[in-house]
Amino acid sequence: MLERYGTVNKKFPEVEHLGCRMDVNKLLEDGKTDELSLDDIVDAIDKFYSNRKNLVIPIVFAYCYSIKYFAGVSKEELNSYREKL
Repeated sequence: MLERYGTVNKKFPEVEHLGCRMDVNKLLEDGKTDELSLDDIVDAIDKFYSNRKNLVIPIVFAYCYSIKYFAGVSKEELNSYREKL
């Protein structure tokens, strides 16, 4: 999703409604998307799901949580986002 968003520079519903649009834009603007690999994102999602409380959360939100993490969102904001899910 991150690569597609940056490549075609269009708005996609999954980014607009998941709560990570600004974080995706920040990663793109900061040039950090070139530093992220698919393995990095998969590892972050795996780490997210290592907490048993997160197992009920759909993967698109885990992806968004990971994007927020890579964008440098504070631990407090990440916890707040997760709790809203």
